[in-house]
Amino acid sequence: MNRIFTKILIILMVPWVSFAQTFGKLELGLTEGGEEPALPIIVSIPLEKPVSADEYVVGPGDKLTINILTSESMIIPLVVTPTGDLIIPSVGALSVAGNTLSKVVEKVRAFVKVQAYPSSKVTIALTELRTFLVQVIGAVNQPGFIEITPATRLGELVELAGGFHQFAREFDITLRSGSDKTRKIDYLQFLKDGNLSQNPTFVEGDVIVVPFGDVEKEGVVIRGAVTGRGYDIIAPSETLEHFLWRKAKFRENADLESVTITRQKNGKEEHLQIKPERFSSVILKPGDTVDILQERGISVNGFVQVPGSFQFFPGFTAADYINMAGGNTMEGNPNRVLIRHLDGSRDRGQDILVKRGDVIVVPRNLKSSIFGESSLMQIGTALLTVYLTYLATL
Repeated sequence: MNRIFTKILIILMVPWVSFAQTFGKLELGLTEGGEEPALPIIVSIPLEKPVSADEYVVGPGDKLTINILTSESMIIPLVVTPTGDLIIPSVGALSVAGNTLSKVVEKVRAFVKVQAYPSSKVTIALTELRTFLVQVIGAVNQPGFIEITPATRLGELVELAGGFHQFAREFDITLRSGSDKTRKIDYLQFLKDGNLSQNPTFVEGDVIVVPFGDVEKEGVVIRGAVTGRGYDIIAPSETLEHFLWRKAKFRENADLESVTITRQKNGKEEHLQIKPERFSSVILKPGDTVDILQERGISVNGFVQVPGSFQFFPGFTAADYINMAGGNTMEGNPNRVLIRHLDGSRDRGQDILVKRGDVIVVPRNLKSSIFGESSLMQIGTALLTVYLTYLATL
């Protein structure tokens, strides 16, 4: 009897399988013989936390699984139709879109018991989130309609839209929901303190508007040892620390001890040297230019094989840098190496610890200084010529 009932149930579900193949690809999960329903396949997507049944709003495309337990267990995977209905074989159609998941569970249980199985035990589970389109307008690199899930947040949405345009006012985003509801979103606030209300999720029909900023009134320039150099729109009262944290991608040779802000004041340029301990207290102003200088390296000059600039390594001596420069040439005298420091002081010797920004000079040896590149035979011949000339004058 049970087997006959199951086959009747499968026959009734065939039309809905055909429908589901064109919308959501609903799978009944039957075995090869088509006799026993198998468990539905649950598609996993990254979630920041479990879906809350009291908060999640069900919509077209959501996949649910219903287990109706009577004398046997009937596991039925279903999909919410484009009109927002849930069609349960042998039971009927029930409108569920716009209700929270917990409300849908209540409605389905009551519907199954009233319409078909009064003594049954009914459980319902959300097995796959729907996808839908929202529109993104304005200062993103790829505006248009973006496919997301109900768990997609603003930050992910912007990435799907190619990221913020460099002139985007990230602190003044407008979310339009329906025809008359709007709210403001300050995404920079989320970046600053993790406030999730400023990094929301979305529902069908939402429109996200990212406005362009005024470069002259709200823009600053960042340049130097960073990638992504150029103009950016700052928020009111934004600090240098927050701006660098969200905007700057430092190169390996960036020197945070040498951050300079160039600012117009009374028609003249003002250059402010900002130390790291002041980053959090310095407020940027429109028109500022933020320069991230390269860290000072070590310059090795004189009679070495490969003179030039080299990266600073704490604890290295002059001898280490001379070796990095290929060693001294035959004319060079590393024992008389000169180290010039940034403060104007000087040291001599290969064992001197080198400081950031030092200049190392390997001088000529004494022989090379007096005789240049002449050989010993040439030097001897020259001396003998001078001596014979002297004797001839006596």
